[in-house]
Amino acid sequence: MMPIIINSTTAPIGAVIFLHGLGADGFNLKDIFARPQFNKIRFILPHAPYQPVTINQGFEMRAWYDLYDLSLKKDEDELGMERSSLIIQKLIEEQISLGIPSEKIIIGGFSQGAAMSFYLGLKYHKKLGGIAALSGYLPLKEKLTGPIKKELINMPIFMAHGLYDSVIDIQIADNSYKKLLKKFNSAIFEKYPIGHEICEKEIDDLSIFLNHSLS
Repeated sequence: MMPIIINSTTAPIGAVIFLHGLGADGFNLKDIFARPQFNKIRFILPHAPYQPVTINQGFEMRAWYDLYDLSLKKDEDELGMERSSLIIQKLIEEQISLGIPSEKIIIGGFSQGAAMSFYLGLKYHKKLGGIAALSGYLPLKEKLTGPIKKELINMPIFMAHGLYDSVIDIQIADNSYKKLLKKFNSAIFEKYPIGHEICEKEIDDLSIFLNHSLS
């Protein structure tokens, strides 16, 4: 299925590739990014491929990678992340071919999509405009934050999480943020009195982050 494209109302100041969570698809996010506060930005909302997911008894659903355990204490599906990152890299290259430089492209996502945005954003061979991770976590912590390129140190990073998230515990997100702070100068972490969801204040904060980072 082709990704959803939400075009800016004028020449775009940049592009955002935003990845949905486990079992969802790009349509789940469409209404959020069609709001006026985002209208200077082009949004690309891809759909993850269908695959069996271990934590859901092996049932097939849209997933960026397999998920073995919500505590994240077991092995992580690095091969699956790499496979999905190739899909997203093609979308980045498409935007570059349309005239948007990599520094004006932000990768973001919700939940599993947020983890994927870290995986790709910290490994991509060109410097991106930033990472926006909602209700997610930093996967493969040691591998991704070990050898950080100098040009990434000031890359803007926006993390947001619900204080009462029963899917990905706030402590997991907090540990991810602390790990990022050791390497990055421009990482911020906002917390909201919600569960595993997106609230209005979070949308407002995200829009400020995206517009500021791409301006």
